[in-house]
Amino acid sequence: MKRVLLFVILFGFLPFSANAGVKCSDVKYGNENYHEKMEELAKLARLPDNYYSRYHEDVVSDLCKGNAKGIKSSIDSGFVKKSEVEAIKEVLGIDNRSDTGKSYGYSRQKFEEMGLCSACADNVAQHYTKKPSSKCGKLAKQALEGNPNAVEELSSFPSYCTWKY
Repeated sequence: MKRVLLFVILFGFLPFSANAGVKCSDVKYGNENYHEKMEELAKLARLPDNYYSRYHEDVVSDLCKGNAKGIKSSIDSGFVKKSEVEAIKEVLGIDNRSDTGKSYGYSRQKFEEMGLCSACADNVAQHYTKKPSSKCGKLAKQALEGNPNAVEELSSFPSYCTWKY
């Protein structure tokens, strides 16, 4: 049992620890280990050939400064792909979504994995994130905590879990 718990903990936090090695302060031009950190970022972001170009450097600088226009211009001009920008953002840990948005995305995915239809998972995730004290919000929390009865009840998609858009 202890081995299983250790395994879950290690693999649960592995993606976060892998990306924790590169921060905006590491890839600020002129830093002592700038090139090494940029190379690490290129590998973690899986840039083409694990290599960064001067355009990737511009994107990193713009991301770290919050310069959305510069990033959009680099993508629109064809210097970098949007997927590369997203990968760089992930490695740097830059995510513009609110905590509620992150919780919604995570919980919706988990509800789908539990077997709820896409629309059902959306409705339940809305309750879970925006009305956690509601009957559906409480049931959703129990399901995420592993209560099999709650999962079974959610799978039948009770009427009180219909979200009013």
